[in-house]
Amino acid sequence: DHDETIQHLFLECPLAKLLWRTIHIAFNINPPVDIASLFGTWLARVEQITAARIRIGICALLWAIWNCRNDMIFNRQHTLTFLQVIFGATAWICTWSLLTHMDSRELLVTRCNQWKMVARVIFNRFG
Repeated sequence: DHDETIQHLFLECPLAKLLWRTIHIAFNINPPVDIASLFGTWLARVEQITAARIRIGICALLWAIWNCRNDMIFNRQHTLTFLQVIFGATAWICTWSLLTHMDSRELLVTRCNQWKMVARVIFNRFG
């Protein structure tokens, strides 16, 4: 019964917070504090090529969150878990990695596997 904001959807809702927590644990990357910093100064201190790779992953994460939201609202799917969102995001990253140089592709796929492993550990411990 409330208007949904981009800030809430991508950063503040419980699912988004859990997703960002898995990123923090897997890669030691602190989540952005707001949408403006996400697309602005959030990665200012990170090496440019590394920041570009992180942005690929973040775009995939945002797309996966958006698709999850749409499934819940329009398809009435309420059994989605954070693992499904992460696996969706990593599938997009692996697909998009095919458009990158081989070195970047291997690193992106390796990082996806690392993120999924951390997510599985969290799921196994806390459900």
